[in-house]
Amino acid sequence: MEWKEVSLPAFETTLSTGQNQPLPREYWAKWAQMKYDYPDAWSTWVGGPLAMSTGTLSTGNVQVSIDMERMSEWPPFRRYYRYHYVKIIDGRVFQSSPIKDVEYGHHHERRPTCLPSYITGLGEV
Repeated sequence: MEWKEVSLPAFETTLSTGQNQPLPREYWAKWAQMKYDYPDAWSTWVGGPLAMSTGTLSTGNVQVSIDMERMSEWPPFRRYYRYHYVKIIDGRVFQSSPIKDVEYGHHHERRPTCLPSYITGLGEV
């Protein structure tokens, strides 16, 4: 798994409910805010411990995960990716490479029922 440093406004505001929560576009990572084929995102507080350094980044340190919905031109039209976020003790936040193997599946014609019905960005229910 690869990690890159990002700015994630949602990191400090994600609720610790353990449930997928709507994530407005202005709280997404900067790279994702510019991608209009990504209409919606959901964040979940995971609550892992801070990493001590960039050399110790691992999934065991994940504090927040974000599931992003991407629209495709070809069926199935909805694709889902999960990104893990880790904060290290100096305050920097790192994002994992995208994970396609999410528990509700990567490809869908309609939004999975496990994701709350709402509109965060440009997406439609």
